[in-house]
Amino acid sequence: MKFFKVLILVLILSISCSNTNKEKVKTDEEKLQGQPITIGILSEESPKTIYEKFYPLKKFIENILKKPVSIDIAKDYTDLENKIKQNKVNLLIVDPTIYCELKWFMKHKIFPLVKPEGGTAETRSVFVTKKGKNIDKIFDSLGKKLALGDEKSSFSYLIPLSMLKDVDISLKDFKAVDMLQKEQRIALSVLIGDHDIGAMSELTAKKYLHDGLKIVRYSESTPRFLIAYVNNFPTEELEKIKNSILTQSNREMLRSLSIEKFSHAEDRDFDYIRVLIRNIKGKNYIEYTPQTIKVAILPLYSPLTIYKRYDPLMRYLSEKTGYEFKLVIPKNFEEFIQIVSEGEVDFSYQNPYVFSIISKKYPVKAVAITIGEDCTQDDGICGDERFRGIIITKKDSNINKIEDLKGKRIMIVSPTSAGGFLSQKLYLEKKGFNLTKDFKLIDAKRQEKVIIGVYKGEADAGFIREAALSVWSEEVDLSKLKILDYGEYLPNWPFAVVKNKNHELIAKVKNSLLELDSTILKKARIKGFKEATDADIATLKKLSNK
Repeated sequence: MKFFKVLILVLILSISCSNTNKEKVKTDEEKLQGQPITIGILSEESPKTIYEKFYPLKKFIENILKKPVSIDIAKDYTDLENKIKQNKVNLLIVDPTIYCELKWFMKHKIFPLVKPEGGTAETRSVFVTKKGKNIDKIFDSLGKKLALGDEKSSFSYLIPLSMLKDVDISLKDFKAVDMLQKEQRIALSVLIGDHDIGAMSELTAKKYLHDGLKIVRYSESTPRFLIAYVNNFPTEELEKIKNSILTQSNREMLRSLSIEKFSHAEDRDFDYIRVLIRNIKGKNYIEYTPQTIKVAILPLYSPLTIYKRYDPLMRYLSEKTGYEFKLVIPKNFEEFIQIVSEGEVDFSYQNPYVFSIISKKYPVKAVAITIGEDCTQDDGICGDERFRGIIITKKDSNINKIEDLKGKRIMIVSPTSAGGFLSQKLYLEKKGFNLTKDFKLIDAKRQEKVIIGVYKGEADAGFIREAALSVWSEEVDLSKLKILDYGEYLPNWPFAVVKNKNHELIAKVKNSLLELDSTILKKARIKGFKEATDADIATLKKLSNK
């Protein structure tokens, strides 16, 4: 009897709870009123994974706006583009390259809202191979079969192609190149042996490491995605969403996306992707307003490395002066000299030799001199107001002293390079050599191409800046190279004013450079700046006469 009483009580409670839940769901649904909001998503992942990841975000926005929110997973770029044009979506979740492509064609329709931070907010592009393939460096894959992803993907196409370009490898250097569209297909194809090497995001690659994938090269980190909005969104509701995402720490949403928080996103955050698009696809999506203060950086390193190092400095100068400062990253030294010599930028940052050459054509003026540079042997920052070049050769080479260089093929960065030509030229001329008569000089254009050229045996020796070896230590096996000798010390890089005549702004820039905090300095890989004296400027201008 007692048993039946308990059973009846349990049944009553169950029915009561069930009704309560139904009423709660009904109540929640009744609270969501008005025009639904649609989030358009284009992602590499499966629809199931996408929905599970972004469901907490959908619920978060529903709770903020008290409106129903739906997730619309686009089939491809064209599908998403059409839905935006037809106003069928209000928010977008896309990778940086897709954002830049969409933004160029719909400049006044799409705007960035927020970007993820912390956790796996950023990832790297990687090249992978199968363990046991005897591919340890990217150069080991030349002549083999390469698998890439969709042409509009940041991580399986654009950044990997930029990584290859940085080390002077083109798609023609592979036996075959296939576009497999999806990263999962690339991973599986490499694992079953249909392709020898493939490109994808590090997040995808890690899922297959235990199955036998091996990573052979990494890029710099890039945000996995951003949230943008379409201009069909009421401003008041948009601000509500933005403020709530930035200020409220919704653990379920952040955990689902594997990030720590969201931060404000600006269109300039993705300018370096536009530089890659220009360099790889030939499409120039880079725009500057008439009010933008443009700073040209001599392209000593890859666009991604330059952006990571100097964009924080541009934001710092923007904050200190009240003007918008943005980077200009030319394709090569020649383009840099052209745009600075023609006064197309406000400020320039370059090696002393290039500064000296330009100063003969255009009235550039140094306002500050760099102190420090990358250490050769570790991750620290070494050096002072001077730097020098080095002469490298292969360790197993029969070149053991500078006299052995006579008649040999020597790769230089450029005839306008300070650390990759002038420093060694001054040193060797003191030793009685005539560079044009005694050596066969090869113009490689970039520091990394010299290192790689010597490593691959395309030249007997190379001239590079001393700090360049540490930057490219992951690309080549440096144990196979040796430093044959050191060049003459030169003044370090000047930060110069080009066409700007605003004396108040120039003074602010100079003072701001002299007061840089440790965070900016660490990212720029320098110790600081010192004021350029008349003696410094006189020394710099004499360099091109040597």
